Amino acid sequence: MRLKFHRLRMALAAAAGVGVGAALIGVPSAHAAAGCQVTYTVTNQWPGGFGTNVSVNNIGDPVNGWKLTWSFGGGQTISQLWNGSYTQSGAQVTVSDAGYNASIPTGGSTSFGFNGTLSGSANPVPTDFVLNGTPCTGTVTTSPSPSPSVSPSASPSASPSASPSVSPSVSPSASPSPSVSPSGNSTAWQNGKFVVDVPNVVRRSNIVLSKANTSSTQFVPLGNGALGAPAWGGGGFTAQLNRNDTFPDRKSPGQVVIPGLSRLTGASDFKGYFDLYDGTLYESGGGMTLKAYVRADTSQLVVDVTGADPNSSQTAQVKLWSPRNPRAEASGSVATLSESWTDGGTWASGQTFGTMAGVSAGGRNVRASNPDSRTAQVSFQPNSDGSFRVIVVSPGWKGGNALTTATGLLGTDLTRGSADLAASTLSWWHDYWNSVGLIKITSGDGSGEYFENMRTLYLYAIAASNRDTLPGTQAGEANLFNVGQDTQPWYPAGYWFWNLRMMIQANLSAGAFSLNTPMFTLYRTNLSNIAAWTSARYPGHEGICVPETMRFNGNGSWYSGNESCDSTIAPSYNSQTVTSGAEIGLWIWQTYLATDDRSFLSANYPVMRDSAKFLLSHAKAGSDGLLHTHSNAHETQWSVDDPITDVAAMQALFPVTVQAAQTLGVDSDLVGRLQTAIPKIRPLPRTDFGQTQVLSPSSDSAGNDMLALSAQPTAAKHNVENLGLEPVWPYNLIGDSGNQSDLAKRTFSHRSYITETDWSFDALHAARLGLGNDMRTALIANVNKYQVFPNGFASWDPSKLTNPYLEQLGVTAAAVTEGLVQDYDGTLRIAPGWPSTWNADGTVYIQHKGKAHVQIRNGTLVTVAVEAGADGTITVRNPWPGQNVTVVNGGGTTVLANQTGATIAIPAQAGTSYLIQRASNPTTSLPYWPVGGSPATTAKHLGSRSIGL
Repeated sequence: MRLKFHRLRMALAAAAGVGVGAALIGVPSAHAAAGCQVTYTVTNQWPGGFGTNVSVNNIGDPVNGWKLTWSFGGGQTISQLWNGSYTQSGAQVTVSDAGYNASIPTGGSTSFGFNGTLSGSANPVPTDFVLNGTPCTGTVTTSPSPSPSVSPSASPSASPSASPSVSPSVSPSASPSPSVSPSGNSTAWQNGKFVVDVPNVVRRSNIVLSKANTSSTQFVPLGNGALGAPAWGGGGFTAQLNRNDTFPDRKSPGQVVIPGLSRLTGASDFKGYFDLYDGTLYESGGGMTLKAYVRADTSQLVVDVTGADPNSSQTAQVKLWSPRNPRAEASGSVATLSESWTDGGTWASGQTFGTMAGVSAGGRNVRASNPDSRTAQVSFQPNSDGSFRVIVVSPGWKGGNALTTATGLLGTDLTRGSADLAASTLSWWHDYWNSVGLIKITSGDGSGEYFENMRTLYLYAIAASNRDTLPGTQAGEANLFNVGQDTQPWYPAGYWFWNLRMMIQANLSAGAFSLNTPMFTLYRTNLSNIAAWTSARYPGHEGICVPETMRFNGNGSWYSGNESCDSTIAPSYNSQTVTSGAEIGLWIWQTYLATDDRSFLSANYPVMRDSAKFLLSHAKAGSDGLLHTHSNAHETQWSVDDPITDVAAMQALFPVTVQAAQTLGVDSDLVGRLQTAIPKIRPLPRTDFGQTQVLSPSSDSAGNDMLALSAQPTAAKHNVENLGLEPVWPYNLIGDSGNQSDLAKRTFSHRSYITETDWSFDALHAARLGLGNDMRTALIANVNKYQVFPNGFASWDPSKLTNPYLEQLGVTAAAVTEGLVQDYDGTLRIAPGWPSTWNADGTVYIQHKGKAHVQIRNGTLVTVAVEAGADGTITVRNPWPGQNVTVVNGGGTTVLANQTGATIAIPAQAGTSYLIQRASNPTTSLPYWPVGGSPATTAKHLGSRSIGL
C-alpha cells in the first residue's frame, strides 16, 4: 500500500519568541517556502502487526533538523523504528531525525521505517502528516516517491535513456566529515549518535569485475526476495530465473539470454561492479553500458543498455530445456513461457504450482515470437540514440492467461525513464541498508576486510532471497541463485533447520528481523500438519515433533526409510531427531527478547508450547530420579541414550517456555509441569578426550573431560557434527565464563570435526567461548576449503558448481557479530570473542529494541555505546575489567560514575543513548571521525579465494 500526500505553501511569519527554537529544529523562517510530500508504505502485515516505510520529500526550502507528526486512526502502536527516534502518546506520533539524516535539501528526501502492532485487523493509513509545522496534505497516488534516496547516493543519476557509468563518483557523506583523518584514536560518537556513512561503508564490499564474468560460476546475485536472477556474461548476458514458490522441485522459469551484449562483455576495456547499496549490476565496455537489477517492488528483471548500434538487430530470449514442456505464446511485443502442475502423492500438499516468464523490449520494431516450443523471444532494434531496455517478468504462477498477465505486469515500464523505473528499487535497498547494523573491519593482512565483505554480502543475499512467504533457501542451498537449470541436490521440497539456524542468528544481530519471518511462518502455519505427522509417526506423545527435514507443507517425508520424526521406521539420519522444534522455540523467544513484540510471541508461542509438550512426554524418569530420553543425537549418532541435543533442548526450552506462558498469561497447567520437570533434567553428558568413557560432572575439576554426544560416546557416528558444543550455541547454556565454560573450551579444543563442512559452526562456537583468534582461524580455513564462487558463496561439494550455498556466509555473518557483541542471556558483552589483530567499527542489535556500537583499535576498545529501545536496566559486563568506568547519556550528563564492578547496571530510558567510557581515558576526549569508506575498486583476496574478478 503506497499513498502520497503533498502541499506547497508560503510559511506565515514566525511568532515572536520562537526564532531560536525554530532554528534548532529546522522550522522555516518567516516568508520562507515550506512544503513537504510524504509517502507512507505498508510493506508487510501479519496478524497483530505490520511494517511500514515512510519517505519524506522536501519541496520547500532546505531543512536542517526535522520532526514529522501524524495521528494513527486504528489504534496502531509503533514497536520499533529505525533511521530516527520516536515518541507516541495515544494516537499522536512524533518522529525526529537521527542526526545523520537531519538535513533535507530542496528536492531531497529522507526516510525511516518502523514495525507496529495492531489492536484489530484494520490498519488505516494516516493522512495528517506535518513536518516542522508544515502540513503535508494533498492528492493520493500509488506511485512511489521520485526521490528514493535515504542519503546522497554514490551512484550517479541517469537520464531516461542513459545508464550510469561503471566507476561511481562518491557523493558527500550523510554526515559532514573532517577533511583530514586525525592521528591516533578517534570516535564516531557525536552528540549521542554513532555516525556512519552508510552508502560508502556498504560499497566497500561491492563485487568488482575487472574482466567479464562469462562463466556461470562467476554470477552476481540479483534478487528481490521472491525472484532471483543470478547473472553472468556468458553469451553476452545470461541470467537464470528462480523463484522460491515453484514447489515441489523448485523448477526454474527459464534462462534469459541477450546475445547482443557480447560486444560489451567481450570488449578490451570491459569494467563492471555489483553495487550492493543499489542492488544493481553496472557494466561498460566497447562504448556500451549496462544496468541490470531485479526490481524490489515487482517481479521484473530489468536490463537497461546504452551505446548499442541503432541499426543493429537485437534479440532477447527466455529459454527452457528438455524435458520441460511449457506453453509458448507470443503476441505483438510480448512472448511467454508458462506451465503449471499439481503437487501430488502421499503426504503432498495437493496445491497447484507453476512457472511463467514473459519477455519484451523497449526499442524500435519490437516483435515477439516462439522460435521453438521452449523459447520465448523478442526481436528489435535499439532506439535512435543506441539505448534499449529488456524486461522479463516472472511472477508466482498457478495458471491463467500468461500473455495478459505479462502485459499487465509490464505496463508502461518499457518506456519509463531509467531513473524513474529504478527509483523504487534504490529506495528499498537504501532503506534496508540504513536499517541494519553494519560492521567495518580492517586488518594488516586483509583478512578483516575479507570477512567484512562476506558479512555484507550475506546481508545483501538474505534480503535478495528471503522476503517471500516461505524461506528462499533450503539446506543452506541458495535456490534463488541456482545456475544449474532445474538441477537441485538434496530435497528441494523440504527444509533442513540445521542449515537455516545460522541465518536466524545473523539476521537477529543485524536487526533484519523481518527476514526471519518466512522461517517462523513455515513452522507456525504448518502446526496442524506437523501435529498430524507426529500423531502418525511418533504415537503416544503429546505436542509436536518438528521434522528436521520438513516438507514445505509440514511433514517429514523424503524418501522411504529416511523420514524425519518417525519412530515407526528403522533408525536413520533424522528419524529420531526430536529437538528441531525446541530450537525453533528458542529462536522465537530470542526474537521476542530482541523486539519486545508481544503479538509476535503470541502468534508463535504454540510452537514453543507444543515442542515442550513433546519433550515432556518423550522423557522418562530413570532409577536415579532424573529424566532420560532415547533418540538421535541429531544426525551423528542414531537411537542412543540421552543425546546431548535432547538434554540441552530441555535445559534451554523448558525455562523460556515457562517465561513465555507467564508473559502471555496462558497454560498455567503446562507451566506447573515444566517447573516440576526442570530440576529433574539430567546434567549434560561427559566423556574423555578419546570419547571412550562415560564420565560425570565430578570429572570437571580434573580438567580431563569434555562434553559427549550422548550417554553412549562409543556409538557409531554417521555425520560430522560437533554436538558437544550445541549447549554453547544455539542453546545458549554455556558462555565464555562461568559454570561449565572451561569444560566447553576443552570440548572445542578436542572436537572431532574441524572445518568438515561449509556449514561448520567452529567460528560461531569460538566466538561464544571468547576465543577470538580461533574464530578468525576457523573462518579462514572454511573459506579456503569451501568458498568456490567469486561472489562469496560456497559449495557443500567444491566440485559441484551449479548450486551455491548460503550457509557459509550465514555462519560468517553470525560469528562476526557474536565476536563483537553478545547479549543472549541478558548480559551485554562487548568484544568477547574478537580477533586481536582486527580493528572494528560496528553496530549490533541487542535485546529490547536496542543497539550496541563498538569501535576497536589495535586491540583496545575505543568506543562503547548503547541505544536503549525500551525502559529498563541494561546490564553490561565491564568492557575494561577492574577499571573505573563512567556512563554518560547522549546529552553528556553523567548517569553512573566510579563503576569498577564486574557488571554495570545502566538505568535506561527508551530512546536515550549511553556512552560507556574509562574514567582514565574517556571517549569524549577523543577527536570525532565518522565511520566512512569508499567503494571497492579491486577484487579482494584471501589465500586462494577471492571476491570479485
